[in-house]
Amino acid sequence: MKKILIGILAFIGAIAILCALVIALLGLVFSMGEEGVPDVVVLELNLENGLVEYVPDDPFGAAMLSGAVSVRDVVDGLSRAADDDRVIGLVAKVGNGGFGLAQIQEIRDAVEQFRESGKPAVAWAETFGEVGPGNGSYYLATAFDRIY
Repeated sequence: MKKILIGILAFIGAIAILCALVIALLGLVFSMGEEGVPDVVVLELNLENGLVEYVPDDPFGAAMLSGAVSVRDVVDGLSRAADDDRVIGLVAKVGNGGFGLAQIQEIRDAVEQFRESGKPAVAWAETFGEVGPGNGSYYLATAFDRIY
């Protein structure tokens, strides 16, 4: 009976040590990527793949769009970046993002407000839709200081 009790206590102790090691390793893994924001930052924004209007609240929709960037995310991010002294400029890849006119206007207004902070904004694209409708993408690009 005594041997069984000692065996159970040893087993529980081994599990406790193993759990402590797993928790320590998880803490180390999750803290490795937290370097913070550098003192000087140029924002890079890829608008070529389009944005979603919103991420749904339901679990299935949220799971399907878990990494999606919304128009609101871009607008809010540009607003915060305009006030952040670490951000010195913006480079955006524009192209055939398939935006609607309302989305284009909202992002365009946010870029213009970013530029009002005195920080430069540059747009570039591999194409503006030469074989399709490119007017929306080019109209968005005209909000930037330079277009390449």
